Amino acid sequence: MVRLILAGLAVVLLAVAGFVGYRTMSFVAPPPPAETAIPATGEYQIDVSAAAQHLSQAIQFPTVSLVSVEEDRTPFLNLHAWLQQTYPAFHAVARREVINELSLLYTWEGSDPAQPPIVLLAHQDVVPVPDDTRAAWRVDPFGGVIQDDAIWGRGSIDDKGSLVTLMEAAEFLARQGRQPVRTIIFAFGHDEEIGGDDGAIAMADALKARGVRAWFVLDEGMAAIDNHPLTGGPASMIGIAERGFGTLRVHAVGQPGHSSMPPPETAVSLVSEAVVRIHDMPIEQRLEGGPALEMMRALAPELSLTNRMAVSNEWLFGPLLRQRMAANPTARALMGTTQAPTMINGGVRANVLPAEATAMINFRFHPRDPAADILQRARAEVAGMEGVDVDWVEPPRDATTMSSTTSTSYALLAALSRDILPDAPVAPGLVLAGTDSRHYSEVAENVYRFQPMMFSTEDLEGIHGTNERLTLVNLERTIRFYIGLMEAGAMQ
Repeated sequence: MVRLILAGLAVVLLAVAGFVGYRTMSFVAPPPPAETAIPATGEYQIDVSAAAQHLSQAIQFPTVSLVSVEEDRTPFLNLHAWLQQTYPAFHAVARREVINELSLLYTWEGSDPAQPPIVLLAHQDVVPVPDDTRAAWRVDPFGGVIQDDAIWGRGSIDDKGSLVTLMEAAEFLARQGRQPVRTIIFAFGHDEEIGGDDGAIAMADALKARGVRAWFVLDEGMAAIDNHPLTGGPASMIGIAERGFGTLRVHAVGQPGHSSMPPPETAVSLVSEAVVRIHDMPIEQRLEGGPALEMMRALAPELSLTNRMAVSNEWLFGPLLRQRMAANPTARALMGTTQAPTMINGGVRANVLPAEATAMINFRFHPRDPAADILQRARAEVAGMEGVDVDWVEPPRDATTMSSTTSTSYALLAALSRDILPDAPVAPGLVLAGTDSRHYSEVAENVYRFQPMMFSTEDLEGIHGTNERLTLVNLERTIRFYIGLMEAGAMQ
């Protein structure tokens, strides 16, 4: 009998091993999107030095996002005048509109109105440079210094690098007398860093009112990285969706009085327990339901055998896979919704029982998790806690829908990325922050987020941090990419 049991176990193990091996070997990259003809981008004669000077000049306009009507708008107006002066050929052929006083909407009309347009986004505003961080900058953050083969300053990457390179590409083609067949729309918001309410939303609404249904929208949000956490090598990541955002307010009321005679629970202890319950509530973490599985399939040839085995057999190695990905904050965010208690407040003196206490928990929603479901589950966790209520501080923003990775527009972006960055395999990704592009989903077939720049960890740390800079190599890459995009996407 024992031999029969052992033999049966051996058969089962062999069957499982065979099944695991089969799934591992069949987990390969999907076939590339339909072949797309692209121009020889390496043959463009680009004056990189002049382009670097232009980006330097753009950085010197301190267009920090305006949070009140009293703040000085002069830097934005000066940037607008500078754009007109610096790119005269483009301004001669494109229609320029000013939306809500500071956002810019350009339309370069194509000869064939039947073709849906392309919408290219960038934003003018930048985050501030706090006084206590200026000492950590190697240069004046608004000096636009060119040194060490890079242009330094706030916005050099996020996002004046995109704005200037788009203008450089458009000017390059306009000077040659090129005329698009497909209309190209450029939308440059002025408040992306604070939500885009007056910029991107207004411009998207204007396009929607005109009946615009674009072929695709392209914005910032993802790029090429030199050290992908799963492969250890370079990868070009095209964002096909963005996580959502919402802040949950946890509120508790208690019996006020002197701390020498406390009740069993105080407002502070109630809100603390509620935060712990909500923070500990299980939120599903898995590959399905978002771009993660598509990303891993695209990178399959670069994955180690063990990683490929774990990914292709999540039914068996799921706990191990999730444990490994949880060790990397970026990888963990691809698997599901994240939450972080960020603020707590209650009481005014150490010996006084407060009447109420509040806490804030910030959620970043995965495409799999609607905000309404998260709220329902949070309320269920604190059900029965007398005096505790939870709700959103303001209406949350769900994750965006996922754009196609089999569309002709994705194929075009992928082909150009492979041409510009031949050593970086192309894969779809999930944007962990937010961009203006999320407001354009109703005016486009697909929305993508990608800057054709190769970033190191140090480069990424400069975005919203200190010593932000764009290398001359990335500057040139991006101009070539955008020229190729306009030429292949709108002029053939």
